This record gives sequence, structure tokens and C-alpha cells, in this order.
Amino acid sequence: MKNFYLENYGCQMNKADSNSLINSLMQDGFIQTDNYENADNIIINTCSVRQHAEDRVFARVKLFNANRRKNKKDTKIVVMGCMAQTSKDTLISFGADKVFDVYNEMVIIDYLNDDEVFVEKFNGEYKFHKSYVDEDKPHKAFVAISNGCSNWCTYCIVPHTRGKLISRPSSEIVEEVKRLIDDGAKEITLLGQNVNSYGWDKKDEVDFTKLLYMVDKVVQKNSNDDVWVRFLTSHPKDFDKDLADAIWNLKSICNQIHLPFQSGSDRMLDIMNRKYTKDEYRKKISYLREYADDFPISTDIIVGYADETEDEYKETLDLLEEIGFEEAYLYKYSEREGTIAHRKGVKYDEKVGAERLTKLVNFQRELSQKLLAKQVGKNAKVMIDDIAKDNMHYLCRSYENRIILVPKSDELKIGSIHNVKVNEIKNHTLIGEII
Repeated sequence: MKNFYLENYGCQMNKADSNSLINSLMQDGFIQTDNYENADNIIINTCSVRQHAEDRVFARVKLFNANRRKNKKDTKIVVMGCMAQTSKDTLISFGADKVFDVYNEMVIIDYLNDDEVFVEKFNGEYKFHKSYVDEDKPHKAFVAISNGCSNWCTYCIVPHTRGKLISRPSSEIVEEVKRLIDDGAKEITLLGQNVNSYGWDKKDEVDFTKLLYMVDKVVQKNSNDDVWVRFLTSHPKDFDKDLADAIWNLKSICNQIHLPFQSGSDRMLDIMNRKYTKDEYRKKISYLREYADDFPISTDIIVGYADETEDEYKETLDLLEEIGFEEAYLYKYSEREGTIAHRKGVKYDEKVGAERLTKLVNFQRELSQKLLAKQVGKNAKVMIDDIAKDNMHYLCRSYENRIILVPKSDELKIGSIHNVKVNEIKNHTLIGEII
């Protein structure tokens, strides 16, 4: 019986795709192995968003190819994911046997079973992967509600690798959620490159806000215990008051959102083709802060893009402090071949970008510390998510997506929900106790 080794890079969408493929392979009789040297099949799920991730994949393909030559083993090396669109020829030159783009990942099993399958790039018939509970954390599950993106932000490679927005039928999503609850999922995350654009590509489909109401209804109907629903990632241009109301009022939808603003400069936002202004972003945040002054919002920021000036960089720092993000994912601009920016030859200064990123990271670290410290003394509802690195605590995630550590106990189980009191903060980490 053949085995397989799989490595995953990139976003939660990739993680969900990999988890789905792993489960499908095992149902088809394949055995997963942690040792690539003895694998009959090696699969790499790739990401093109950052150069570092691509370089890592190139190195791994070379390594796997060298290993099979040394061992004289007839191992198949398969690459899937976003790099299939950007680097297919290079991957094959380094030793990959087959490269499957996101439209054709479903036929990987056929190929591994020795069936020769003709793979046509962007065949227009994208099939969504079946969702499963997470292989490492069976209380969690991820459901892809859409694939691709039609926003065309100038710096972004996603529309070029995953294609235009394709929404999954809402009836299928609801059935997936119901089945995952039956399988024991306690936290379900809805995934998409831009979830709140959901349904815009289909005339007969609901929008994202209505989808949340449908999902919440099936959760309440089919679960005897609490089941939490999260989603990512959202685009500010598609965020409105109705969605804010749904997040706050629906019982299963967690009170948090990831809403990338990317830059505090209106000129930069226009060059990025983000389709909103700084003031419009502020207004959207106010919808959530009407409910809670400390409503947790995380964000993404890019510095050093194009000819960003020092004043425009400072605008980003000012907006970051004004709104108050407990968590932010910070990047300097990284040129990606195939993007609109690359095609137009957008100029940028890598050294300046690196310097601004360093300052930004330090600025956000201090800001996060101050904001999180305000949670000390408060109570929160948490789900036990994992064992902490010190092996003395459980890592919990609150309904608001804050990480809180609690002492380990034989009475506590991963995936269970408890009330905690936050007692202190150490090194940006909240520490609490079960109450």
C-alpha cells in the first residue's frame, strides 16, 4: 500500500486544502508518513504571496529530487497551490513530476494512482474541497466558502494564482457546517481570499451577511453545545453596518474581525487599488466600536510600497494608534512577478521599506502591550485550543480571539469552553484562571 508525505505553506485556505487532500488520500487507501526519505509520493502545497515561501519550496523540491536519486527510489514529487501558476516550468526543472494548479487539485489522487490525467490550466470548473475536522486539532474545522478574488489590488498575486472570485453554493456550505458539527467540530472558520465579497459573482446567491445568518441557524439547530464560527479574510470596501450587526448579534459568530487597512495614506490606498479611503475605514470601524470600545480588530499593513513618503508612512502609524489594533500583520512591500505593480514597473526602495518595517514592528509591539493590559482583571469565555510551549499551561482562545493561558489540569479538555478571569500579562501574553 502506497504512502505519502505532505508539506504545507501559506494561508489557512492552503491548510484547509491540504487537510482535505490528506483525508481523501487516506480514505483511498494511502498512508501518511512523516519521513520524506521513504515516501512513495511527496506533495507540496505552495504559496506565492512572499518570496521567502517560494524560495523555501524551490529548495525543498531540489532536496526531494536529490534524495530520490540517491536512494534510487521511484518517488513522485507533486506540487500544488499558487506556485503552480507562477513557477510551473521552474518547479519541473528542479525535479517536480507534476504541477497542479488550484483548479485541478482534485485529480491529484488519480495521478498518484497511476492514472494519467490531462491538466488544463484554469479550466473554469473549480471544485471545492470537502471539509474535514483539522487533523491536528479535531475540535477545529475550516470551510472554504469562496475561491479566488476579483479585487485586483495592485501589489497582490492572488487573482493571478487562484483566479477570479468563485462563490460556493450556500446550500453546500450549510451542509458542510452541519456535517462538521456532527463530526465534533467546536470551532468552524469560514475561509476565502475575501469572504465578504461572497455571492457577488452569482445572481441567485445570498450575500455574506445573509450567509452568516444561515450558518448561525444551522449551528443553533444542530448543536447541543456551543459552536463558535469565525471567518477571514475581510475587505474593508465590502464591510458595512449590516455585517457589523450580524457579528455582534448572532450567537455563534465570534466577536472579532480581521480587516486589513494596508496603509493610512489615501494616495497609497488609491495606488494599491483598495477602493476605500482612510475616513471610510474609520467609519466602518465605528460600526463595531458602537457595540464595544475595545472590539478586537486585527489588520494587515504594507510599508515601503511604491514611492511612499515619510509623511505617508507616519499617517499609517497614526491610524494604527488611533484605532488600536491588538494584533497586526506587518510587511514591507515584496515585489511579486505577475502582479499589476510588477507589470507597471512600480518603483520602490527595499532599504527604506525594511527600515520602516522595523520601526513599525516596535511601534505595534508597544501598542499591543498597552491594549492587552486593559484586559487584566476582566472575565472572558475561552475555548481550550492547545498545550502551551511551556507544557504547564493550556493555550486558550477567547470568543474575541484573544490568546489566554491557563494552568493545565486533568479536568480540562482541548476543545472545551470555560469562563476565565485574566490575572496578569507577561511578554504580551495574557495569563488567567478558570472560574
